[in-house]
Amino acid sequence: MKMFNYFAYGSNMLTERLRNRCPSAQPIGIAIANGYGLEFVKRSMDHSGKATLIKGDGPGRQAYGVLYEIENEDLADLDKAEGKGSGYNRIDDFRVKLFADGKQVQAKTYIASPEAIDTGLKPYDWYQALVIQGAVQNKLAEEYIDSLCNFTSIIDPKPDRKTRKKATEALVRAGVKDFTQILKGTTEMKKPAL
Repeated sequence: MKMFNYFAYGSNMLTERLRNRCPSAQPIGIAIANGYGLEFVKRSMDHSGKATLIKGDGPGRQAYGVLYEIENEDLADLDKAEGKGSGYNRIDDFRVKLFADGKQVQAKTYIASPEAIDTGLKPYDWYQALVIQGAVQNKLAEEYIDSLCNFTSIIDPKPDRKTRKKATEALVRAGVKDFTQILKGTTEMKKPAL
């Protein structure tokens, strides 16, 4: 079976979320995209801000994420879930560095197209919770998790939204009963109960 590497830096860092879209997804480890930062400025159809990587020249600018290995047959579903061609561009030769050994790896990832960026947007609370919990689940650096918590989110005005329901179901499968607790307190509080 042919596989590809995928760098997840947003809601797909949560394994339960990604496996709902790509059942073959297997986490390889933490990876870093040097020269990029994460921002919630990609315009979504639900009028909120979704995560994207923004290139920058600042010293030490880097975005953490999770490198997954996925079977090629899941790529079309990943493209659809990520909105390839509808606000996100798929980058097939994106370079990341594995945190464990510093090895450079080529991966696929999705970055917002310039016309889909709106710096006035904020993420919905449930979406930010997905991103934070994915970072906690995969043991990203505590300082980076804290930086994800520092973004301001907004409450979704449609609590019955289908995408919100799917997100909260993924969080429950990951051991999180109340996603609002992820957005409060310290990193220690964000870890799901065993």
